[in-house]
Amino acid sequence: MDNNLQLLLKIDHELNSAEVASLKFLCSDVVGKKHLEIVSDANDLFVRLNEQDRMNGDMMFLQELLFTIKRFDLLRDMGSSEQQVLTSLQKGRDFYDGLSSYRKMLFDVAENMTSEKLSSFKFLVNLPRGKLEASATILDVFTEMEKQQQLTEDDVEKLEQILNHCDKQLAGKVEEYRLSKTGDSSRHEQENNLLPESMNLSVETRREEDYQNTPRNRSQSVVSDAGPVINDQDDSYPMNSKPRGICLIINNDKFHRHPDRKGTDKDENDLQRVFEWLHFTVNVKKDLTGQEMEFVVQEYANKSHSAYDALVVCVLSHGMEGTVLGVDGEEVPIKQLYRPFTACRTLTGKPKLFFIQACQGGAYQKGQIVEDGPNEQLGERFEEDALNPMLHKPSVAAEADVLIGMSTVEEFKSFRHTTFGSIYIQALCRALESGCPKKEDLLTILTRVNNEISKRDYNTYKQMPQPKYTLTRKLVLPVD
Repeated sequence: MDNNLQLLLKIDHELNSAEVASLKFLCSDVVGKKHLEIVSDANDLFVRLNEQDRMNGDMMFLQELLFTIKRFDLLRDMGSSEQQVLTSLQKGRDFYDGLSSYRKMLFDVAENMTSEKLSSFKFLVNLPRGKLEASATILDVFTEMEKQQQLTEDDVEKLEQILNHCDKQLAGKVEEYRLSKTGDSSRHEQENNLLPESMNLSVETRREEDYQNTPRNRSQSVVSDAGPVINDQDDSYPMNSKPRGICLIINNDKFHRHPDRKGTDKDENDLQRVFEWLHFTVNVKKDLTGQEMEFVVQEYANKSHSAYDALVVCVLSHGMEGTVLGVDGEEVPIKQLYRPFTACRTLTGKPKLFFIQACQGGAYQKGQIVEDGPNEQLGERFEEDALNPMLHKPSVAAEADVLIGMSTVEEFKSFRHTTFGSIYIQALCRALESGCPKKEDLLTILTRVNNEISKRDYNTYKQMPQPKYTLTRKLVLPVD
């Protein structure tokens, strides 16, 4: 290593913080996570690798690291090339102790995971919420899963299961690795398939420009955010009980210090009408403080739901990112609205549906206007269910059989017509009335909601709902 100090200093200077984080993850099996925690740059990492005798001779281990993160320019600085490293790796499998196929498989999955799929993955994984802040990359999540023994070199089934819900292609990569460990595929096929692909990791928080796409693309977000569900007609949630279950509506209209929510009674009335038509027992609670909201939710979670097949909770209020507001202005984290129900034993295995009409930030979504007929001018009749946003990050359920339908994506505003009700709730009611008699499943219906809302402008701005779910079966709400 001493003879290559100038070269290593140059490499250290060229690597950015994200690339150093990738190298640290790839070296986890060699250096050890505890030592890696104090590594702040590539130089520190090289010292640790040298202590493990991984920086001798032609520094093949470093070459493989740079090859894996696709810094082929730095390979040239080392007197090598992409093709030379690839050839060396293929020829030297039997005597070269390089990166493990497990570590490369995880990195390959990370490299091909989009920010939308990352959001779904965080939604599905069972980790403490504090470990899943928006800034956490997928490599951070993998590391936490390893610490919790949810992911090991010999046990990747939980990872595969989660990916099956949000990205079948990435789940296939994990399946290939798992089968190779049991001898169901050749080592040669395994190693070649685990070579990194050309896509770059994208784990940035959703930004406004992420939603400046065509209505066609936006309408697919229900599926792309969490992947397809089981399509077998026979593998549906049972919906035989009458009533089907309780539908709790919390409608906050008149606030102590914030603007009243004109038009919200139209949402309440239409939700009550539609869910009674779908054979739910509807209970309405109006103008609750933050503390009262939490009390009511806990009260209904403590009830026995053994005679029911499902639960619906609708919350209509002002909101900020990750929270909804009581009429006293107290913020209630969205997780406080669903977690009491996910802990209810008589709701285990039954679908629990939560529809939230509230802003989730202060940003506006913009879109390209398509001239396809007269543009309805609604002007000042639209209001926003937002206040001055604070930096609250949403947290959603990791438990199974949950669907959370948000009226808007993270960080953005949600619109409500002062006479005709909110954009999201009204579109949801129309789609349920149209799709349920045809026995359409709920995710198909929510896709239609996204499609309808995405095509229109509201005070020249756009809105895009965001469903997230851990449903394990198809959900059809029968009208008979």
